[in-house]
Amino acid sequence: MNKVIESIAINTKKAYKESVIIENEKLQDLLITILADIKKLESDNKIVEKIVPETQTKKKTSTRYTYEQIKAITAVELKLAKGLISLKDAEEEVLKISPTFPIHNLTQYSKKLKNILSGIGEYGLAFPANWAEVILEATNNDPLVIKAFRQQQNLYKEKDNRINKKLEALLDKIEGNKL
Repeated sequence: MNKVIESIAINTKKAYKESVIIENEKLQDLLITILADIKKLESDNKIVEKIVPETQTKKKTSTRYTYEQIKAITAVELKLAKGLISLKDAEEEVLKISPTFPIHNLTQYSKKLKNILSGIGEYGLAFPANWAEVILEATNNDPLVIKAFRQQQNLYKEKDNRINKKLEALLDKIEGNKL
């Protein structure tokens, strides 16, 4: 039950961020109400758990990936973005690497990677610095990829007045080595 509640909360928060971007105040109000209801449901659920303890303790699975997993998943995502494998094959390969990877996001990641490979940076789904580093390594520090990450950094700076400092340092280092 907790996983379902957590999933609903995460998706509602994502929807709220999107509603802010498109400036839909009615939707924002509705999503805030949903988040408040989720909080209430979570507290009610905690009370029930205290009364009826779970019969089995479950291990918490980490959503962090090892460097090798990131490298392997990125290789699959790049093949998918370049059209070298089908979505179904990519899903199977990624699940072999990490059963906890959100497969439903593969299509979105593929589109994002296509743009990055074309030198187009976007505001929105930003790759964390460690994933960006693997993408840069896999593409041999392709100038178009560097351009896309720079453009992404600029868009975040313009819209949110923030940047990914680790990614910025990585890009500076790469560009410094090329000079």
